[in-house]
Amino acid sequence: MATINVLVAVDGAKLAQQVADGSISAGSSGSPTPLGSYSSSDVYISMIAPNSSIDNGTNGQSELQISANGGDTVEWAMTTFDNNFNQTAFIYSGNFNPSGSINVPLSYASGQAYAYLGTGNPASTTPTKFVNQVSTVSGTILKIGIQIQYTLSFVLADNSTGNVIGYFTWDPFINVH
Repeated sequence: MATINVLVAVDGAKLAQQVADGSISAGSSGSPTPLGSYSSSDVYISMIAPNSSIDNGTNGQSELQISANGGDTVEWAMTTFDNNFNQTAFIYSGNFNPSGSINVPLSYASGQAYAYLGTGNPASTTPTKFVNQVSTVSGTILKIGIQIQYTLSFVLADNSTGNVIGYFTWDPFINVH
């Protein structure tokens, strides 16, 4: 049983701008704004996973299809394209079809981990240790031989004020063998 790590990148700047100009609704926690599917949601969301876990060449798309086995754990991590600098995005909910295909409620984890980066300009080749906040959401696949269509819902917050910009959702897939 493996853990499949999925990185979700959100265009927080575009979502914030479109909520501000009224192009899309801010939604609410109980009724998040759907971001559409395929090319519509690709404007806002990009998902990547290890190539060995990808089905149908969907790496980098919002409708990422991953291949998994029963008992595998899928772990999602979310960030914005500017590394949560101006806005922060985090997953707060998920729904799975068929029901009972993945454990619900999902498991949410947030902690600190050491990371190492070069400092200076240009960056030093000697890494400097710093503390990084790591937040993930995970679920374990409970059924085999199915395709799971699921929705993940997330909050987008403004880092300068702490105010919620909006609540959003979209719907990728897991193909379980």
